[in-house]
Amino acid sequence: MKKIALSFLALILVFGYFSRVANAQSLVFSQEAILSFDSAIIVNIDNSINVSETIQYTTGAEERHGIYRDIYPYSSENKRMNIGNIVVTDENGTNYQFQVSEVNEYIRIKIGDPDRTFHGQKTYVIKYRATRAVAQLDSFDEIYWNVTGNEWVMPIYRAQASVALPSGVTSTQSACYFGLKGSKDKCQLISEIAGTSIFSAPSVLGPRQGLTVAVGFPKGIVTPYSSSDATASFFDRYGSWLVAILLPILTLLFSLMYWYKKGRDARGTDVIVPQYDAPHELTPMEIGGIINEKVDVRNISAEIIYLATKGYLKINQLDERYIGISKTPDYQLEKLKDFSDLQNDFDKKLLAGLFNSQPRSTLSSFANYFVKDTTLDENQTLNTLARSVKLSNLKNVFYKDALLVVVSVADALLAKGYYKNLGKMKNGGMRLSFIVILSLLAIVFLGEMFNVLHIKGDPFPFVAGTLLSFAIYGVVSYFNPAKTEKGVIAKEYILGLKDYLQIAEKDRLQFHNAPEKKPEIFEKLLPYAMVLGVSDIWAKEFEGIYTVPPSWYSGPSEGAFSAVAFSKIADNFNTFAENYMLATPRRSGGSGGSGFSGGGGGGGGGGSW
Repeated sequence: MKKIALSFLALILVFGYFSRVANAQSLVFSQEAILSFDSAIIVNIDNSINVSETIQYTTGAEERHGIYRDIYPYSSENKRMNIGNIVVTDENGTNYQFQVSEVNEYIRIKIGDPDRTFHGQKTYVIKYRATRAVAQLDSFDEIYWNVTGNEWVMPIYRAQASVALPSGVTSTQSACYFGLKGSKDKCQLISEIAGTSIFSAPSVLGPRQGLTVAVGFPKGIVTPYSSSDATASFFDRYGSWLVAILLPILTLLFSLMYWYKKGRDARGTDVIVPQYDAPHELTPMEIGGIINEKVDVRNISAEIIYLATKGYLKINQLDERYIGISKTPDYQLEKLKDFSDLQNDFDKKLLAGLFNSQPRSTLSSFANYFVKDTTLDENQTLNTLARSVKLSNLKNVFYKDALLVVVSVADALLAKGYYKNLGKMKNGGMRLSFIVILSLLAIVFLGEMFNVLHIKGDPFPFVAGTLLSFAIYGVVSYFNPAKTEKGVIAKEYILGLKDYLQIAEKDRLQFHNAPEKKPEIFEKLLPYAMVLGVSDIWAKEFEGIYTVPPSWYSGPSEGAFSAVAFSKIADNFNTFAENYMLATPRRSGGSGGSGFSGGGGGGGGGGSW
């Protein structure tokens, strides 16, 4: 009976033991983990090492594409190592699909098929060669290597490493550390036979824990570093930062030198003499380009009035009301004659844009404006309507033509010899937008080139330096339109005209040969006064003289007409043009004992994806 009881108790103990083992294995396999990490390190006499890592991995309860292995490419002496000859297979030598990239100074080996996932266990054999891996110390050389890395996000249940020295060489000292980065906890040297030392972590390595080994051996076995190696290592690590610092500085110096030689205005007379007439060959848009070094909406609306005074179009202010209450006035431009005889290409583009930008209409679209008349000829009526356009109809349409007009004005000033280079004149907004877009493309292109060509170092500083250089060039060139001597003299003439336009009557009497105040003089110089921002002052000088609307303008017949009132109409026209002619459509908007765990060369870590 006693034997039966003992047998039964033994059976219970055995059953309990296997149950605990089964439960432990079930726990292991239910969570993602590295079941074993075995590393074989062979030291070569050329100062390189060959590393073979056999990693047994389980996905736990999840599905994964594979794992990634991050290797820190710097030796224990902080010299950049070249990580190459990378091969990834399974335990049978069958190749795995993988990609190599540089992520935050780590060499990342991403293993797996992006189109496939798996559940369960897999074995990965990662082989690579690292140059400049052996440290040259004062009395001995040493391979000090972070075997697993301390950045794994999952536990490693068993970690082991072997270090094989060159043939006939035995170690003079060795050490092994495990735990979190900085830990000095020692681990086991299992054996040392024929120059090969084998180490093992005494327990499970948790997340962020790792295994580090160090083996010292006599000097003179491996090839020492050369000065060129040290220089190459320095530039491998810091070359990207050097470029990031030096490239913007050189760009700035070059830009300033260019500005000093070609970006400054020529010398003029430095004398401003009041002028009584507009420049001979310059329109309002052109004088805006000279005096302000840009063409804005005030210049364009002034040019429209200028062309109206020349007989090419008529401006009609529409008296639109809601049940007797006036709303913001709209304006209708009426084409009076063909503009093919205009000398300036930008004027042709302006008028063509105004009368060709509005959407194609049909007679039915005007049903609310006309009494039905069956005798109307549709084509004839539409041709008549095509000769007129409401400014409000140009909203979200004309801005494209306006950009072409601006570029054409800049080209004209360059061709006529007023500028040596254009800078922001040729639409600064377009230039800066181009610089930004080019810089963004450079970031993408350079980032890809770092990966494709396996360029060493962090690409971010290089890309940032390039972006900053583009920005410096863009800003300097934007504020760098340079006038010729002809352009500077023209600017002085324009400033003289501005003095005349804004001078008070009592001071005007002091001028010799000043023209008599006539309505024609007011109309002729009004567009120039608008560009120069003195149209209200200019109008006051003609109060009581300019009492009849010009032939090229019609508007509501409320109140007495005067120069001041017409100046306000011109200002309203300019405001309306800014709100409608240049409006753009909105867009929808649509991350030896003094070492420690984590020390030495190599390291890194890994994870899954």
